[in-house]
Amino acid sequence: MAQETNDINQKINEAVEAYFETNPNTDCFAAKKLMPALVKSGVFSGDKKNGLPLRQVLRALDAKGELESIPRVHAERIGIDVYWYFVLEGAEFVSNHITDTPNAKQKRALERSNSDEVYLMGLIDELLDAKGSRKHTFDYLLGDMHQNGKKRTKLPIDLYYKELNLALEFVEHPDSKKNAIDSKEERLTVSGITRAEQRLKYFNRKRKVLTEKDKSFIEIPLKDFEVDDSVKLIRDKGNDERVLRGLLSEFVH
Repeated sequence: MAQETNDINQKINEAVEAYFETNPNTDCFAAKKLMPALVKSGVFSGDKKNGLPLRQVLRALDAKGELESIPRVHAERIGIDVYWYFVLEGAEFVSNHITDTPNAKQKRALERSNSDEVYLMGLIDELLDAKGSRKHTFDYLLGDMHQNGKKRTKLPIDLYYKELNLALEFVEHPDSKKNAIDSKEERLTVSGITRAEQRLKYFNRKRKVLTEKDKSFIEIPLKDFEVDDSVKLIRDKGNDERVLRGLLSEFVH
């Protein structure tokens, strides 16, 4: 039975990767869209109720705490309901269920989608004429060991361009001081250092490991851009592009 489950999981993962490869402009899709491929490959004999067989598999994995065996799956939980999606590696899931009164999680998603970093990512994509992978991870770039002593989380890179072998990390403006209580920056981590210290430690680890892997690692300091009194980018596209061209001169033609 365990072997059968592993085979099904593997075929689901293969179908997910194939879907993203044949739909290069897609960052996220509903699980039900995978059913035709899974029926064709023999995982399921047929479809019922718009993807029910696949939802049953995902629910079973969820109940056993084994969703990690399907790395691209995302469970959107709204009340007692669960909506299943597959998300491209490095992409950020944005809910389709945002209402007139979004909850805290949805508000954070909206704020992130309009953040200065996301704005700059769009400009960088234009300058490089490529679509960078957001929050990209590598199997060899890991954080410290978890408290259980068994797992380590992959450290995400803000922006990665595979064809250019280029990794980009945004550096927070020095005047953008967070409230230590609200942001919990002074709380100790499992490693025995504060979150602020851990963020710096991980930033340096990213630079060291990726450089050792012969990847170009470039910092994008937000202090190099014009900001308003609240330390938010003014978003003068012409000026911002000139700054980015300077930082990415080796890659911008």
